[in-house]
Amino acid sequence: MDSERRNERLSAKDDDDFRSLQQKYLMQCWAAQRHYDPVAVEKADGCWIYTTDGRKIFDLRSAHECINLGFRHPKILQAMRDQMERVVYVTDDFATRPTALLARTLAEITPGDPNKRVWFGQSGAGAVEAAIKGARFYKYHQMIKKGPENLSPDMQYPYPYKIISRYRSWHGSTAGAASVSGDPRRWFIEPLTIPGVKHAPDAYCYRCPFDKTYPGCDIDCVEYIDKMIELEGGSNKVAAVIIEPIVGSNGIIPPPGEYYPRLREICDKWDVVLIADETMTGLGRTGEMFAIEHYDIVPDIIVMGKALGVYCPLSATVFSSRIAGVFDDNVFGHGQSFSGHALGCAAALAGINVLNEEKILDRVREMGQYLGDRLKTLEQKHRSVGEVRGIGLFWTLELVRNRETKEPFRKQTDKYARNVLTEIAEYLLREKNIYIPADKFGIWIVPPLIVKKQEIDFIVDSIDEALKIADDEATE
Repeated sequence: MDSERRNERLSAKDDDDFRSLQQKYLMQCWAAQRHYDPVAVEKADGCWIYTTDGRKIFDLRSAHECINLGFRHPKILQAMRDQMERVVYVTDDFATRPTALLARTLAEITPGDPNKRVWFGQSGAGAVEAAIKGARFYKYHQMIKKGPENLSPDMQYPYPYKIISRYRSWHGSTAGAASVSGDPRRWFIEPLTIPGVKHAPDAYCYRCPFDKTYPGCDIDCVEYIDKMIELEGGSNKVAAVIIEPIVGSNGIIPPPGEYYPRLREICDKWDVVLIADETMTGLGRTGEMFAIEHYDIVPDIIVMGKALGVYCPLSATVFSSRIAGVFDDNVFGHGQSFSGHALGCAAALAGINVLNEEKILDRVREMGQYLGDRLKTLEQKHRSVGEVRGIGLFWTLELVRNRETKEPFRKQTDKYARNVLTEIAEYLLREKNIYIPADKFGIWIVPPLIVKKQEIDFIVDSIDEALKIADDEATE
């Protein structure tokens, strides 16, 4: 009995000091561990995180862009409670109501005809892996169906396998997803990246890779992909092009309006699969359900994650009927434990219902316009602000040492180096109780979609003050 009471006291003591326990035992993502110093959280609600020492912190990154609808939305929590009383998870040899309904819903709300098939995972990276495999399997079976007499005489490999991505991209940390990423985090797995990945220039007008100015540039960044496909062997060698419709971690970069329609034409010309990774932009972040809808094209495969499961790890890969049809009689060689997790699917369905019932997309467009207008005033006021970019509630301030030369404070090779952006993130957390990531290439402004106008004013006013740190290091 004494032993039991002692263990209870030890357990209570551990709970009281959980911050130190996490600091000691948890391996923090993308960080050296020696200076790991987590903030102890008592609860989270709406857009705010409440700490055990009485602070109230605004989460300006929406918990890794996962908590689009804010913390503790009552309708979603109730849907999860109800589902937990029925079934949390069974394998896909069995059917559950939320898994089936979510698969149908995603097939219907994604661009294109509704006759799609959906694979469920737990992370955006896992869903990207499914997309890469699906594209390669599709092209393989396409070649087999042609028969050897119809294959090109220059065919040197059993099937098209190459994937074209872009340098300023991030698709996840698993082997395939990291390999098709251009982000510096890819370098951590080199030289063990998967074969066949080629990186294209970015649709980055502020730093045009061709040193041209839009609109007089003829969108060379997309025309270059046409040449890449040709020089990489055309449809006999290239399986897919993968894009983030709006580049996320590497700068929040919306491309020109004609970029994706032309890319769709190029992929059709070469019979190459177009994959849109909506992990960060999907489910309303940009003011449309999916960011690619701003460009009025239909990808062959759509990836989503992060905000999909709301409070549960859930991702999805949506295959068009053309791609999915190949697997009617051929094995889809991909899978994960917990695929189609019923609890996660119930949360996702509730989240989609909230987006529709509460007219969240209309709100994102309205609040996004207000946020953008307010942020653009900072561009005129601060010499360190090179460009303000964004769409919906997905914005960044790119900071520069010199506006004329556009010299950045953080280069691609300096992602983890301490600099002005680190100092601004620390200032906002310490002095203003606003949390943003410290490792981005600009100031990250990605609030939950339920953000209020007065909260936007608080955020912009706080950033206005913080920019003095960058202005002091910038030159005229």
